[in-house]
Amino acid sequence: MKKQACLFALTLGLASQTMAIPIPDDLDTELRKLIEQHSLTGEPNKGFEIPSVDSEEVKLGKLLFFSKALSGNKDVACASCHHPYLGGGDGLSLPVGTLAENEDVLGPGRKTTTGQFYVARNTPTIFNAGLYKRSLFRDARVEFVDWLDPSKGISTPDVAFGEADPNAGDTLLAAQARFPPVTASEMRGFDFMQDASNQAVRAHLTARVGDYGDAKGELFRNHWVEKFSSVYGEDKSPQELVTFANITRALSAYQQSMNFTDNAWNRYVKGDLSALTLSQKRGAYLYLYMPPPPSDGGNEPDFLPTQCIGCHNTDTFSQTKDSNYHRLAFPQIGPGTGEPGMETNDLGRAHRNESEDDIYSFRSGTLLNIEVTGPFGHAGSYDTLEQVIDHYDDYHQILDQYIDELGWCEQPQFKDIEHCNSLFPETRENTNKAAKIIDDEIADGAPVLQKLNLSDQSKTDLVNFMKALTDPCVKSAECLQAWLPQPEESDPDGLQLQAINYQGVPLYLPSKCSEGETLQSGEKLTRDQGECITGLTEHFYFDVQRNNTTVYLSSRDGQGDLKLYYHPTTWASEENALAESVGEGTEQVLIITLNRGRHYLSAISQQGYQGVSIALGEHQANKEPGEQPKVISDQCAVSAPISFSELQSGSPVCTAQGDNYYFIKVTQHNSTLEVRTQHGSGNTDLYVSPYWPSINQFEFSSQNLGSSEYIRIDSPPPGWYFILAAGDGINHGTSIQLDVSKQR
Repeated sequence: MKKQACLFALTLGLASQTMAIPIPDDLDTELRKLIEQHSLTGEPNKGFEIPSVDSEEVKLGKLLFFSKALSGNKDVACASCHHPYLGGGDGLSLPVGTLAENEDVLGPGRKTTTGQFYVARNTPTIFNAGLYKRSLFRDARVEFVDWLDPSKGISTPDVAFGEADPNAGDTLLAAQARFPPVTASEMRGFDFMQDASNQAVRAHLTARVGDYGDAKGELFRNHWVEKFSSVYGEDKSPQELVTFANITRALSAYQQSMNFTDNAWNRYVKGDLSALTLSQKRGAYLYLYMPPPPSDGGNEPDFLPTQCIGCHNTDTFSQTKDSNYHRLAFPQIGPGTGEPGMETNDLGRAHRNESEDDIYSFRSGTLLNIEVTGPFGHAGSYDTLEQVIDHYDDYHQILDQYIDELGWCEQPQFKDIEHCNSLFPETRENTNKAAKIIDDEIADGAPVLQKLNLSDQSKTDLVNFMKALTDPCVKSAECLQAWLPQPEESDPDGLQLQAINYQGVPLYLPSKCSEGETLQSGEKLTRDQGECITGLTEHFYFDVQRNNTTVYLSSRDGQGDLKLYYHPTTWASEENALAESVGEGTEQVLIITLNRGRHYLSAISQQGYQGVSIALGEHQANKEPGEQPKVISDQCAVSAPISFSELQSGSPVCTAQGDNYYFIKVTQHNSTLEVRTQHGSGNTDLYVSPYWPSINQFEFSSQNLGSSEYIRIDSPPPGWYFILAAGDGINHGTSIQLDVSKQR
């Protein structure tokens, strides 16, 4: 059996070596030598064409990436498992694609309707995925036939191992994008075109998006052709424009544009000696130090190097030397890849190439931005970089700890499952099969996974160095906005993913309150950016950019208890607040519809709180969730028009020609008032206020062309609300319905 070694086939016989790796006094000088030894330039993008996020093809790819139309049952988007706010992944150990309880929930809280897990491997990040030169997927099942000569083509699971797939496309990312839509557990669904080939499924999904052939009309609204024509040519038919090749080409461009390489380490490599802290420099030395083997004229060291640079090398910190696949015995949890007799195990690379040498081996992924891309390991069994370093330092010790103490039950995805302790009963047996091979290799002299005997400080230094590989953009919601659909960008099919977290608020960039700075009272909340707060009574402000905006204010985690209070013009208090949150402890949610301007929020507690995460999110109050709007009955077909009346929740009336005036009483705090008009002809606009509105003076409005209007008002203060349904004089046959409900 081939020996799995991340670097060189060193036979140092150092299994019992206990000496710590010495750190030189002149770190900058010694690091410069190592940087030159490993031919590092600080320019990981060299040789790559990175498309601009503002290019039309990238924008098309973004819309496709966030659309559920590419999944069989229109319930999963690419972004459901690869979201920029979750490190380009999903924040889960084991992905949940199809069969989600709530298709819009991402991160911890995303569960299947059956309680089962169907995807065997942790979701890789899409950050910097365009920098891979050899392969994609953890078992490298999409790979260049010869990565040193890409012209030989790309091999995929659609063809035999080692063969070039003629439909793969020009890039690894385009080839990779062909497979989630046809994988039952990811996007296809278990009941969609069950007996059809991969190619037939792709053809159907393509026709759905292009609105032609047997799939014509499957989307309630469809504006994709005009989007494709702006990129791939205006004088072409839908069949020529909307092809699966063009779909994957656009998806590839979007993912290639997610290039986040502006980090402290690259600045240091290029000469900025102040870019790294002392701890990060020590970590860099531990990471990079590797003397040449005796076969190359080197001397055997008195200690065992970490060998990190062997598996994650060059400026991309991904494998580009020798074997690309390594056996590491990370805990084997999850459903496995379903091999007969070992259904819950995962053969790794051998699952694709059927090579005994590669059994339980996986591809070495990039370490760029590794700080934000956990959980780690092929099955996501480690939540922190500290755990990963512990594994490399003494993998038997941490494996025993993880398995004996049911470590998965401490992970966010599994900790609240009632039967967590019985989730993965074969974890030890499956993991030991890989560990046994590694032990045999170590006995034969292989250096990988021999005990390193790192000190706690050395482990901290290594983690801090890896954090120096983080581009600040991936921790900034404002910076990431370019890769997210914006309100001013059209939703071509009404199936755009509106990601929320387990609290039901818009997904936001989480904060680590054990590490981050605390937002001070009087400071500003930033949209989608989790902030940490500590105190008794803390005041914050936030700015809303658009009228008719549903604002979500939420808090979670930490210790203590609190309530959130809102006021439109001054610091909120319990006495003057116009709205307050609902929830228990630090888990609080306040949903309110607001207009453009500055607003105020207070987090108030009787006993105090510490390390609480607080966030601001937004949705459009005029955009009804779901592919199709809720249908109200055509009341004009059965009753006469009413132009002035009190309305009852859930009871539609027929509007008259011209202007119509209605009113309704909201009796409870934390209610939601929805107003809809449908049917008929002409144009009708909606205006809503706690006073009689006019077309020039109102609080909220919906002003579309035609007779279909919608506005949702959250947390209106109890009282009377007045509605003007303003017709253009030729409006006829339009129904209006008001719905008042209690927020959850």
